[in-house]
Amino acid sequence: MAKIGTLGDIVFTVSANTIQTFEGLKIDSKTNYAKHTRHNKKPLLEFQYNDNDTASFSIYLSAFLGVNPRSMQNKIDKYRKKGKILTLVIGGKKYGKKWVITSHSKEYERFDNKGNLLIAKSNISLEEYAER
Repeated sequence: MAKIGTLGDIVFTVSANTIQTFEGLKIDSKTNYAKHTRHNKKPLLEFQYNDNDTASFSIYLSAFLGVNPRSMQNKIDKYRKKGKILTLVIGGKKYGKKWVITSHSKEYERFDNKGNLLIAKSNISLEEYAER
């Protein structure tokens, strides 16, 4: 089994029985400045603060690849609703410090003849959780 990384206790892995991985990881960082205007001159910028980083990525969930899409989406939603603080580790390297899930959109792609969800995609947005 090849463990790619984790988001809290959600494991991104590839093995003979299970494939649960992510794609399109994007991390945004922003710094805020106050702009002081001046007559006939360019404005002066004054550093204010570094904003919380944000991150987003997608997870492909398939029963054909050893993952229960419904239970995984429920777990992600539970973390979002409870404000669970998570760490993001990929390839043994920690990305950021602590994160919370700020949004989770679910795409339901395929069902079986009994209405069981077989294939889904989760789009997850995270925000850095700064401590006092």
